[in-house]
Amino acid sequence: MAQILRAFSHFFAAANPAEIRRRTILVATDSSAREVRRSDYSNAKTRIKPAFPARQNNDRQESRSAMATSNPLSDLFSRARPVVIGKLQNLTPPYTLFFSVSDGKQRAKVCHASGQDLNSLWLKLTNQSRKLLNSAKMQGHWLRIDWVTDSEPMTWATLLDRFKNTKRGYFRYGLALDRQRKVAFLEQELNGNAMLYGGNKIAHVVINESKFRDYTDRRFGPKTSLNFNDEGTVDVLHTEGLFLDRKTSPQPLYGPGRNAGRRVIEELDEPTAFHLVDTSSRYLASQVLKNGRFEYGWHCCFDRAIGTYNTLRHASSTYAMIEGWEVTRDESTKRAIDRALSHLTENLIKRARLPSGKEAAFLVEANGEIKLGGNAVCLLALVKYCELTGSEHYGELMEKLALGIRYMQNRANGKFVHVLQYPELTLKEEFRIIYYDGEAAFGLMRLYGFTKDERWLNIVEKAFEYFIANNHWQAHDHWLSYCVNELTLYRPEARYYQFGIQNVVGHLDFIIERITTFPTLLELMMAAERMVTRLRQETAFSYLLEQLDLPKFYRALHTRAMYLLNGYFWPEYAMYFQNPEKIVGSFYIRHHAFRVRIDDVEHYLSGFVAYRKYLSESRVKTSPKKIEKILEAENKTKEIMFAKVKNFHVDIKQLQQQFANQISREPSTPYRDNNIEYVGWAVTSRDGSLTDGIKRISKKEKNNKRGTEETNICNGYLNEVMQSLKSKDIQPYRARIMQLKSNGEEMPFHTDAKEETWRLHIPINTNSESYFEWRREDGSIESVHLPADGSAWLVRVDLEHRATNLDPKNTNRVHLLMGLNKLPQLEQIQPILLVNRKETAETP
Repeated sequence: MAQILRAFSHFFAAANPAEIRRRTILVATDSSAREVRRSDYSNAKTRIKPAFPARQNNDRQESRSAMATSNPLSDLFSRARPVVIGKLQNLTPPYTLFFSVSDGKQRAKVCHASGQDLNSLWLKLTNQSRKLLNSAKMQGHWLRIDWVTDSEPMTWATLLDRFKNTKRGYFRYGLALDRQRKVAFLEQELNGNAMLYGGNKIAHVVINESKFRDYTDRRFGPKTSLNFNDEGTVDVLHTEGLFLDRKTSPQPLYGPGRNAGRRVIEELDEPTAFHLVDTSSRYLASQVLKNGRFEYGWHCCFDRAIGTYNTLRHASSTYAMIEGWEVTRDESTKRAIDRALSHLTENLIKRARLPSGKEAAFLVEANGEIKLGGNAVCLLALVKYCELTGSEHYGELMEKLALGIRYMQNRANGKFVHVLQYPELTLKEEFRIIYYDGEAAFGLMRLYGFTKDERWLNIVEKAFEYFIANNHWQAHDHWLSYCVNELTLYRPEARYYQFGIQNVVGHLDFIIERITTFPTLLELMMAAERMVTRLRQETAFSYLLEQLDLPKFYRALHTRAMYLLNGYFWPEYAMYFQNPEKIVGSFYIRHHAFRVRIDDVEHYLSGFVAYRKYLSESRVKTSPKKIEKILEAENKTKEIMFAKVKNFHVDIKQLQQQFANQISREPSTPYRDNNIEYVGWAVTSRDGSLTDGIKRISKKEKNNKRGTEETNICNGYLNEVMQSLKSKDIQPYRARIMQLKSNGEEMPFHTDAKEETWRLHIPINTNSESYFEWRREDGSIESVHLPADGSAWLVRVDLEHRATNLDPKNTNRVHLLMGLNKLPQLEQIQPILLVNRKETAETP
């Protein structure tokens, strides 16, 4: 459990049982806490000016404007408008919208404006967009529209302090340089123009004043004032958006967070995985020149080539491209593979005579270095090619490459040396990087699988004696994961399985939480998953799996696969860089200024090839059902007292408005429970009425089924909230809105069930003196304030608990609350408080 729930020890300070103390915990992130402080609930009942008044003549004006040009942008605008209207109708004016347009070949042209009337704003921005395209002689094939949903005003000094704690490339918000938002930028503009990048020696975000000046001059004109003085003001902008092209339906884009700015994908399914494999393998193919050499990589902000080369990465990228071709069978990719292999085998691999008199082959870098891993990845590429094509052309060369690896091994202890100098074959570096060991063993295992020549298996087994003795598993290396998976195919021994488990078991938290995409982590997990799947069938060794938390293992696997989508150049992100046509469909490294290099793409591609195969095989084996059973069997939510639903947020202002303007005006049902006066409205009930379920439903009642029928108040935004919960596999029943009046009496502690039972709360209106409390076994009280910040909170009600509203101002605490038809799963929640205070929990 301690591996699942991370330290939050200040929640659990010891309490004196003889002296009951209330401890108030603000369970909110910094931003949500700030939002709670900003919220003015006294205005919740005021009416807001209609967001979308009658369009009157604007329809005709825009229609005439559209008819006046054959620009395909007009179609994009007409398709976008109703979607944007649906998204904005509950926001309060003034609106701020950004329109970004591109032909897919040039950097997007961006315009933005703010205004009270959406129709005028829309007309203004559509006209501006057309003018920008005309002046750039572009056609509008891609359209992205973003709108501001929230802002954080602050000084530059405050923002710069925030930058110091933000990893470079990971500032995921827009900026407005003035209160009127006349000079404002999307996050993608800031990053696409390197405006927040200070070079690879500065680990955090900084203002690059030179790049800021360059882009501001192009976007707003050379006389635009820029003031970065500490006392100057700046607004951090939260945005959501929509992307359209001419071929696909409008794509909603994520708002603030780690997924910000890319299309919403709820499930990484097989078609999506195929798309990633197809486009990224085609990208690698597009980078192979006529002579077979790759364009090594690009600094994408300004479309500048990376002016170095690495022959090892030439070989390993060719291997990944072959893996991709196995999936797609694309002819242009096959031709690129043939060119890359010809250059590899005819120009980059050199022969050398060994002291024994035998001839070996080595991959040689431009500086004469022979790297152990270089020979290994050559084997991977050549073996894979021969397997797929039936070619016998490279048999002799693969033998000589393997002899080169054998030459670099100490046969007494199995240790490899890492770098030699060509052509002398003198030792240059005994150890360079752990990757080389795993690559060498994996390459030889793949050759053994192809030829069944025992020499290569013997080398690997000797190497593993050294790996095991020296705890190489501590590196959590993906190449070792690949290798041990292959080794256990032919040598299913406990020591090898144990090594494979150790290589991953202590790394799961890192895989789940790592902020960078780190694509080799998916490769590590996919290779380990194949070994684990076999191990579960090996009755002789299945006991080894007791070390591995299988639900957490699969959660880490899927979490990392989903997170890698943030490293893919979707068109909605590529359009802000100098040459979007070149990079769309590739993968990048965000903290290296959005660099795209062939080895970056290689690791993403190999990971998604394996993930797609896993998805495909899972359909046949019904493996996901087995995993679901494991998750249910291993669920440890019974150890959690209080949690938050992950990745779930409601627009609290919309909910407050609907409560004030509609729900509160419906007849309510009074209810006195545990000395406290409530009134309530049923959202779902057994009979569809507003009254059923407000009072407790006794198990002795004949009709004691769980109420899931929607009532007449379950409409509008409230219905969206309920459907959103259901989409997260949260199954609510007896949902109701309960208003707790402030009074002088405290509810006694009580329990509502004898076994683990959860209730979900979404606060609508609250005050600083409203708490949810539990009494622990030692008599101490755990007290939490649930802010009305749009979060959904989960509370245990089979433990001694109570709700309080002690506000002296006589305000009402209003919550949307409901029971759950099934227990929450660990992957759905962020634990905050545990039943046992000696345990630890994640930070919310």
